[in-house]
Amino acid sequence: MKLIQRIATGCVMICSSLAAAESKVLLIGIDGVQFEKLQAASTPNIDQLNISKAFTGGINGSATQQKTSSGPGWSTILTGVWVNKHRIAANEDGLASPKFPSLFKRIRDAKPNAYIASIAHWGTPNTSYFKNDVLGNNLTLNGISDEAVTNKVIEVINTTRADFIFAHLDDPDHYGHSLCFGSAYQNSIQAADAQVGRMMATVNAKIAQGEDWLVLVTTDHGRTPVVGCNHGNQSVEEKTIFIASNKSLNHEFTHPASNIINQEFNGLYAYPAQTSIAPTILRHLGIEPQIEWALDGIPLNDDLAVRKLMPANNQADFTWVAQDDVNVEVFRNGQLVDNVNDLEGQWSDSQNIKGLLDYTLVKNGTPATWRLNRLDITAALDWNTSRAYFFRSDDQYVRYSKTLDKADAGYLNPTNEVTWPGLGVYADKIVAAFRKDNDKAYFFLNDGNYIRYDISSDEADANYPQPISNDTWPGLESYATNIVAALRWKGNRVYFFLDNGQYIRYNLVSDSVDSGYPKAINNYTWPGLGDYATEIQSAVKWNNGRGYIFLKNQKYVRYNIAIDRVDVGYPSEVNSDTWPGLTN
Repeated sequence: MKLIQRIATGCVMICSSLAAAESKVLLIGIDGVQFEKLQAASTPNIDQLNISKAFTGGINGSATQQKTSSGPGWSTILTGVWVNKHRIAANEDGLASPKFPSLFKRIRDAKPNAYIASIAHWGTPNTSYFKNDVLGNNLTLNGISDEAVTNKVIEVINTTRADFIFAHLDDPDHYGHSLCFGSAYQNSIQAADAQVGRMMATVNAKIAQGEDWLVLVTTDHGRTPVVGCNHGNQSVEEKTIFIASNKSLNHEFTHPASNIINQEFNGLYAYPAQTSIAPTILRHLGIEPQIEWALDGIPLNDDLAVRKLMPANNQADFTWVAQDDVNVEVFRNGQLVDNVNDLEGQWSDSQNIKGLLDYTLVKNGTPATWRLNRLDITAALDWNTSRAYFFRSDDQYVRYSKTLDKADAGYLNPTNEVTWPGLGVYADKIVAAFRKDNDKAYFFLNDGNYIRYDISSDEADANYPQPISNDTWPGLESYATNIVAALRWKGNRVYFFLDNGQYIRYNLVSDSVDSGYPKAINNYTWPGLGDYATEIQSAVKWNNGRGYIFLKNQKYVRYNIAIDRVDVGYPSEVNSDTWPGLTN
């Protein structure tokens, strides 16, 4: 059995010669390697490295949760952030968020004369997610075989003054998908190890000449349990990856956190996160991570930062592993807001500020960031059969593709008079919306007024807003300022949810509130929803015969209109798996 953690007994370089050497990095990615299968394979070259298991897939149930797939995985490796920041939720996605650039751009910006190369079998990160970033590379190759990748890396190291090389090998993932676990898969891991060995031999020759190379070897995701044909879910086998290094690294790498609060996946979160690869590379190259970058990972080299920053399971906003009796500075969106001792292990913001809030904890001069999502979906509008619009508490909106089940590219956008003529000036007042028919939609405001919106002309009708009164909405006037959501129903009915846990059924044919309302939202009137009656924030009708009801704290329920009850398994989290791009 191979050791999960191995500290090299001998140094593969002349350490004393490195002080004046120029720092360089080779990052080798081997796609789709199951950690247990790596341990069982004959890998004499990787065995020479210091190795730790690590985790991908984000923190389960949080906004960082991402598919254990290649697109999200390589995007996290190359940026140092999870999907709620880089926004690559699936292999088919387009550009990653430019707010969180890849290593290619980070290094180019800091070192204009650096030689940067990306040499990939699976070239989608180069051709799609980071296609703008790699424009600054000296060399970018895509779609070539693992053997060709290896040969080109060796050539680049020998013939250029390369500073950063990303090498991507794909055969293990290919054999895993086509043949699942078995001899072919194991042989592909061993072949990849031989290719790693050839690249390492070339690097070691340069190290012997006085160059300072960091070599990291990793994978993007594991594989499904037992059979190994696929991946993408949140099983321990799919979330477990590895990080291997030719250098000794710090305690985050060598000593799994024994006192971590979140013990899911057999304590996997105690090990390094996939997000730590990018900041480790940057630090080795002399590019120190900055507070404003809001990186999720911490460097695995040199001074130790705050460890295991993640959501709390109590009243705190987040926790970390208490480690040292030292001061930690707390920044909110780049502004210093507090100082705490590292031994505190948790912290909450006393100010109830809405929005996406990046809390950065700086220890030993090194930042670690957790993004706290205090956004609400304040209203949702079923626009047509292919699109819906979601309005957020930060006065922005998202256009959502029902067909693709994700936010359209280029959104979110501000809700203003350019994007929503006649409505935008009331962006901070919108609390509910529904589409009456193909021509008209209605928006309800928290001041007791409403706006009729023309869908075909894409603007509010003239002379709106108007008050919700017994002339305009018979029977609704007394509840005009209590509306929190509206759900279009079958049979020309609309349900209005109120802030006191009651609801009203409105008849669009008779244009009045039905008799007997309001009624209490409970598990008799709304089976499965009663426990969340006062947590409702917005609602929208979908094409699939369901209504989606959004709750406080980024949760939602799926309501089956045909059988009139909440579907099994809800509430669920609003995150990048369930609603890609909605609250990022």
